[in-house]
Amino acid sequence: MHFSEDDLRSALRRKDPGEAFTQKVMARLHRKEAAVSTPEKVTRFFPQIAWPLKLRAVLAGVAVAVLALGAWLGVLHYRQVQEERAGAMAKQQAILALQITTNKLSHVFERVNSSQTRTLNVRRERL
Repeated sequence: MHFSEDDLRSALRRKDPGEAFTQKVMARLHRKEAAVSTPEKVTRFFPQIAWPLKLRAVLAGVAVAVLALGAWLGVLHYRQVQEERAGAMAKQQAILALQITTNKLSHVFERVNSSQTRTLNVRRERL
């Protein structure tokens, strides 16, 4: 099939859509205007409460104060737990140091006692 320019012009020429088309468009426009003039009731999850502005500001201040107090108490608790852990660690280290010292001293006492018995035996033999 071979199209000429005249065929294209005739195909793209303006045509009257007819009276039925105009009536459909006008009916749709009137429906949209009616829908816009009567808005649907919007239900919200949290209804808007009409509190005075000062009351809202006070409540916001109270909320901030409660959050700040909670954060401060959290920091204090964290510090207390850290101090308790440090104290427990120091206690364990002190106990370990005392155990090591006890073992070393008992070893020294054993050597001293064994050397004294040897010297006593040597002196007795000389006599």
